[in-house]
Amino acid sequence: MRDVIRVVLVDPNEESRDALRRLLAGIGAIWVVEVFDTYQDLVTRIGTIDPDMTIVTLDHDANAAIELIRSLTQLDPDRVVLPASRTCDSALILRAIRAGAREFLTLPIESAELLEMVTRLLHGREETEAATARGPQIIAVTGAAGGVGSTSVAVNLAASLAAAKAQETILLDFDMVFGSVDAALDVVPDNTLYTVLQNFERLDLTLLKRSMARHSSGLYALPRPLAIEEVAKIDPETLHRLLGLLKAAFTTVVIDTSKGLQSSDFTAFEMANVILVVVQLDLTCLRNSARLLGLLQQFDGLAERVKLVANRTGSIETEISIKKAEETLKMPISWQIPNATKIFQGARVRGVPVAEVGKGSRPHQVFLEMARELRPQPEETSTKPRKGLFAAFF
Repeated sequence: MRDVIRVVLVDPNEESRDALRRLLAGIGAIWVVEVFDTYQDLVTRIGTIDPDMTIVTLDHDANAAIELIRSLTQLDPDRVVLPASRTCDSALILRAIRAGAREFLTLPIESAELLEMVTRLLHGREETEAATARGPQIIAVTGAAGGVGSTSVAVNLAASLAAAKAQETILLDFDMVFGSVDAALDVVPDNTLYTVLQNFERLDLTLLKRSMARHSSGLYALPRPLAIEEVAKIDPETLHRLLGLLKAAFTTVVIDTSKGLQSSDFTAFEMANVILVVVQLDLTCLRNSARLLGLLQQFDGLAERVKLVANRTGSIETEISIKKAEETLKMPISWQIPNATKIFQGARVRGVPVAEVGKGSRPHQVFLEMARELRPQPEETSTKPRKGLFAAFF
């Protein structure tokens, strides 16, 4: 199954609607994208959202609900629509099935039973979508020492990805204490990672995107918590669920991790399709990078996701050659970002990506190359389960 199942709920009755929404919100694999309190004029709106499943309750107005189910399935025979009702009336169930439903949900229901039903209904659809599954959607950027430029890499890679209008990209700041994504983009957000997590259960697709700051480049950003004491209040499981929702809402999620191997960093590594380790060509950085890679290799499947990025190559402070660095780390370096102090300092001072101060420069070209290679493409789905990093490490 996908990391998150996107569900639309249609129920004009406030009491049953709220009860169903709470039930669905308590299932980590399910995200309620939108909730509608009417049966009318929803076919086009639901088609635009394109959820994995639409749950339609019948008790408020069975005729209108049945007509909505029929319209949805006629427009798209593969659409999964699940009727729900507190009655077990066989005639009503038959009408719903004839309208295009595949199963019938009798209320009330336990969350485990509901998840089993949803999984069963989506199983066939998931197999047909496997061939066109999207490629790298979550990219974690990290470094084994402060000052290696991992935040700069994360910001400029994310901005380069967002330059494609069809490529909605969000940048998350997981350096919970001293993160600087907001300063790097000169954005003053209404919300932070902490406030979004605090309101997680009430989020839908519209509210989710509205809660994000957006840079003039089109890049969405979610900065670190405002107050340091808020960091201790972040729940790792809710953070994990939020990443699943963001993966469903955005083409690509770029995460700037901390350098301290916090629990949030391991959540990012666990869910990432690609882990970019930024290195500098000096002895201290390479030694710490080798230790970091050694740690990541202890977890099943992580080593295959790691790619190395050498930053500030060509600097007069460079101590080690690319060849020697690759031999030391026992991995090829995928990208080399040349030293360009004037361009990067100018970008930092203005709070913009390097594209706005050094368009066409060699660093800008490297970031565009990275974006092209990391842009989501069809990929084979892995049958190997991922190991829970947070539980294993802590």
